[in-house]
Amino acid sequence: MGCGTSFVKYVLFFFNLVVALFGLAIIGIGVAVLMNWTVLKDELKSHLTVAPWLFIIIGAVMFIIAFFGCCGAIRESHCMVVTYAIFLLVIIIVQVVLAVLMFTYADTIKEGLVKGVNGIFDKRTTDPAVNAVFNNIQTQFECCGKHSPADYGVIGVVTDLPESCCTRATGVVGKILSKCTIADANTMGCADRAAELYQTWNKTIAGIAIGVACVEVVGALFALCLANSIRNMDRRYA
Repeated sequence: MGCGTSFVKYVLFFFNLVVALFGLAIIGIGVAVLMNWTVLKDELKSHLTVAPWLFIIIGAVMFIIAFFGCCGAIRESHCMVVTYAIFLLVIIIVQVVLAVLMFTYADTIKEGLVKGVNGIFDKRTTDPAVNAVFNNIQTQFECCGKHSPADYGVIGVVTDLPESCCTRATGVVGKILSKCTIADANTMGCADRAAELYQTWNKTIAGIAIGVACVEVVGALFALCLANSIRNMDRRYA
């Protein structure tokens, strides 16, 4: 029986069950971003525009491949298991290539993020939806303006700022006036914060992609081993 058909079969089944659930989760994230962040999608141009669709496509591909793996393992279908292994090997290659591109074009992607954030800030005064999005960005990332609170054209410590600029505890002036002032606001701009976060997580995300690819290599080896065992059994009982 080669590498132990029963053991490999159930390991492959549960492995692909987890992959299928993960794929559905990724699809959910992509759909949520597509539905709730239309303004961001309009502003983040070029390669960043397709981010939600990329999540949906990746999740769907993962689910389909995992389906082949689960069904092939349970039914002991040589054709389905081999198809699964081929698909998985292709995905592994794509993941490694994308990880390398993230390392290689890190500066280009970071510039795209900065331009996208700046574009949202510039349109906030003409579109309430854009303004709401930028306020949410300021709240979530503890930033203010494009590069600093001065982007709002404030002068002095008592000038009002959006409340989203004061996500941290307000200072003395802010407490007295119950307003967000330049003295109490977050000092880092949102474009700078986005660049900083990408710089921080870029290599981590690429590393995770390569790590996942390594795990998938194990899954591909199990699949090829099971396919070989199934073929040997078919020949034995033919």
